[in-house]
Amino acid sequence: MVALFSLSVLAAGPTDQELQLLTDGEILLQTIHEDKTGGAARVTALFHADTDTIWEILGYCKYKFVYLRGLKQCDLLGSGRFRNTWHHQLRNSWYAPTLDFGFEASRTDCCFGEFSLTGGELKVLEGHWQLVIQPNSEDVIVIHEIRVKPRFPVPRWLLRRSLGKYLPDMLACMRGLAKASGDGLRLEADLARCPGETPAD
Repeated sequence: MVALFSLSVLAAGPTDQELQLLTDGEILLQTIHEDKTGGAARVTALFHADTDTIWEILGYCKYKFVYLRGLKQCDLLGSGRFRNTWHHQLRNSWYAPTLDFGFEASRTDCCFGEFSLTGGELKVLEGHWQLVIQPNSEDVIVIHEIRVKPRFPVPRWLLRRSLGKYLPDMLACMRGLAKASGDGLRLEADLARCPGETPAD
């Protein structure tokens, strides 16, 4: 399930209603940066996992091929303790060209990481991941923001619709890969949303 919200989870934390939806396994989808060109969105989900497990799912090509729709190539070009450079090739649909681009991803601590474009066939790629450890539990709220704009002309409404369709599935898939769904039925449902083939245990 996907719930639409306009308030910022980052700014004030989730409301009681939002927290209940997250606890029930729903993905919160929010439109952001409406004053800027390109597509932009925020997705939020509750993971029953520690932060190290979540970063591991985020940071390895073998998982990216599962949760990133249309990923054709994934190369780690350079790595450091908290900073990596990547090359990706994406083909999301038959009517759009393959996107070939590089980006840098960095982490400042256990709970925040950001990424930005370094070159290729995008005009804009920027965003971040925030992991909010919940008090008195082992749960983590995962918040992902992204803004993207390709070099070729694409209607803004189409970009935003695509993000609204793909991002919730991506986050649900990541939760399934991390075995952080909370119960067997939800785990099965999360993994069913993966666009790529899930690896064998």
